[in-house]
Amino acid sequence: MPVSKLKVCVVGGGNAAHALGALLPFKGFETTMYCPFKDEAERINNGIKEQGSLLAKFASHNDPSGNVQGNPIIVSKDAADVVPDADFIIMPLPSFAYPTILEGLKPHLKEGQILCVTPGQGAFDWFARDILGADLMPKITLMGLMPMPFNCRIEEFGKVVDVQELKKRYRIGVSPIESLPKCLALVEDMFGHAEPAGSGSFLECTLYPINAIIHPARLYTLLKDWKPGDTLPENPLFYEDMTEEAANMMDAVNQELIAIGNGIHAQGVDADIPHIFDFLSIYVYGELQDSTLCTFFRTNDAYKGFKCPLVPLGSGYVPDFQNRYFTEDINLGLCGYKGIADLGGIETPVMDKIIEWAQTFMEKEFVVNGKLTGKDVGITSAPQRFGINSIADLKSLYPQKIAAHRK
Repeated sequence: MPVSKLKVCVVGGGNAAHALGALLPFKGFETTMYCPFKDEAERINNGIKEQGSLLAKFASHNDPSGNVQGNPIIVSKDAADVVPDADFIIMPLPSFAYPTILEGLKPHLKEGQILCVTPGQGAFDWFARDILGADLMPKITLMGLMPMPFNCRIEEFGKVVDVQELKKRYRIGVSPIESLPKCLALVEDMFGHAEPAGSGSFLECTLYPINAIIHPARLYTLLKDWKPGDTLPENPLFYEDMTEEAANMMDAVNQELIAIGNGIHAQGVDADIPHIFDFLSIYVYGELQDSTLCTFFRTNDAYKGFKCPLVPLGSGYVPDFQNRYFTEDINLGLCGYKGIADLGGIETPVMDKIIEWAQTFMEKEFVVNGKLTGKDVGITSAPQRFGINSIADLKSLYPQKIAAHRK
């Protein structure tokens, strides 16, 4: 079947779901939306009824640019209305939403469907294996799409979304690996140029350097000296006020992540993990080789206007340790990296320092004496949560025969 004829179901009602709900029908894909949270489906249906379509306003440098209108044929809170007929189910979701969404999808999935999560972090395939089960998993394809296609913000819920950036270059991981050529073609048709993430395994999606490299390192350097009772005089811009110290901390975390990839690869598990500057700055955004990570974040238009996760208190600001930059990028990011490192016997002192600092204020226990053995490992994306307790377990899930798919 030509990819342009696939029936697509968009999951969720957030910023990126709004953009997909406009763009995909505009590009000729028969599109539905599954919006299980609160009253999102009702509000989107009302907005489309009043306006006639979803409207995505793409900044002028994008292709397409200007006003893009699309009309999903069904928007429903009930998975039964939209999931069974879909060929491709795309989920632009935070990692913490995986269990709830997978539970909702499970009764309605059918053989041959592709489940795509973006930005593909947080061990989605392990969650899927646990929730969907051994009978269903061999019948479907999982795909991680990196990065998230859009930088966008809803202007009016159910009606208008502003799209600052539609990325042009992507990397993906899939399971089973035999689905890689088909999934690459699909991404090319929907969004832009696509390549495998390393060998194209889903493990490499989990280990890829995106949000868990950026957010915790930036916040650690901003807040490491903060203590309860302190206030900050202002809430800085997360990216435009990026510091060299924060960029250096990102580099240090990423170097440990690369060491994890190299370490488990040497033990028989395929993992080819890049530096975030090479992947995000150069590959995705076309930054010049002689630039720096700090300069990239300070000057790239796609990152303008985002504040740090601080909340007002009196005349100043204090950290919001319930923000997803903590609850997602520590629990389901750095802790996932750390768990894999422990399987391979790889030391991660910089990651440990950030996790230990954050877990104190989050009132959680992840790392104890340099190992991911705390009482709250069960809310992380670490392999130990899923009964993956050795390199042999990883090798059974990701055999090195996939190396033949390297580009």
